[in-house]
Amino acid sequence: MAVFIHTSGWHIGSGFAHFDRETGKKLNRARLTAVESIFVYARKKKIPLILCAGDAVDNGQLAPGKNLLDLFVVIKRYPEITVVMITGNHDPLMANTIYRRVKESDYPGNLHLVKGTEIIPFEPLNLKIFAASTTEKNGDYNPLNRIRVEDIDETKINIGLGYGSTRIGPDFAEVKKLDYLALGEFHSYTKINDRTFYCGVPEPLDFADDGYPLEVTIEKRGQIPKIEKVSGVQQYRWTQQELEMSDARFEDFRGQLESLAVEEKEIKKLEISGFLSAENYKIYKELLQINRNRYYEIVDHVSLAPTADDLSGIGDGYTKELVQRLMNMKESEEPLPEEILNGVIPADQLSMEELLKITKNDIINTALLKFYKSMPTAARHSF
Repeated sequence: MAVFIHTSGWHIGSGFAHFDRETGKKLNRARLTAVESIFVYARKKKIPLILCAGDAVDNGQLAPGKNLLDLFVVIKRYPEITVVMITGNHDPLMANTIYRRVKESDYPGNLHLVKGTEIIPFEPLNLKIFAASTTEKNGDYNPLNRIRVEDIDETKINIGLGYGSTRIGPDFAEVKKLDYLALGEFHSYTKINDRTFYCGVPEPLDFADDGYPLEVTIEKRGQIPKIEKVSGVQQYRWTQQELEMSDARFEDFRGQLESLAVEEKEIKKLEISGFLSAENYKIYKELLQINRNRYYEIVDHVSLAPTADDLSGIGDGYTKELVQRLMNMKESEEPLPEEILNGVIPADQLSMEELLKITKNDIINTALLKFYKSMPTAARHSF
């Protein structure tokens, strides 16, 4: 039986340019801590092998050697665990790669950095590992294509270790008779089929990232691998919350914005949408300014919903009548005329998902806002 860890995308030294300098340092330290947590787990479970499927280091052509040496410190603390590591498109083995700028004598004895395409026996688990590092930043060549059917050893468990969704087809493991194909590139866990997996990043780089180290168990040659996500590795939680705004909910929102808890190791993003009267809109903008630093990002989709008073200077005739009709429609069951709907938000500019989210009052408020913005500045109420 063979048990090993499949991981990738450590991205040590990531820039985090969209954060302040101090937060960026904390997030990078967290990446190293997450990597060490994988080794702690492997030691506890007595797992002797970790396969890293690329992007161990971020921006490998420009990154300082210290980033790789910091990673080496972690690996050296676990000499009983062998690490087989390939490179990805964030750290390809090009002429100026960080892997060639660090002295060979600094490399951990338990690290096997794949420097091309290699076949690596790992006798403690009866494995034959077919591994290929990325040697260019972009490209669609799959170096694992060099695997020949005659290279497969029916007396061993045959493992592929590769990088890149554009290079490696979904049926690759089946075609090449591999028992398991450990891939890197995607930031989220992705099962391609029973023998092919992207593990994703162990520590998020963005809100959509949902990766895990994978504990892979294969009883014997030919059997379907058992895959278990390793939890408890991630250091920071990246969370998103959506809030819907209206005048009726405004007082509740004020308290909610100030009381929403942001944990010490949480990167929180707020997305706020809706419409407000001019008076509340002004207060809302002030509240955002006061609370903005508590969050990584506040995405503001709130618009002004002019009241009858705000639009009292709209003028006379047809326009005034139309504005009054729209105001009345907000409080009635009257369906929205198609000419108003298409004039405000043309259906062909929106996806079906977006159309389903739009309410009648959203459309009316959008129309009223257009009328409000068309008024001379002197005729508007200040907000």
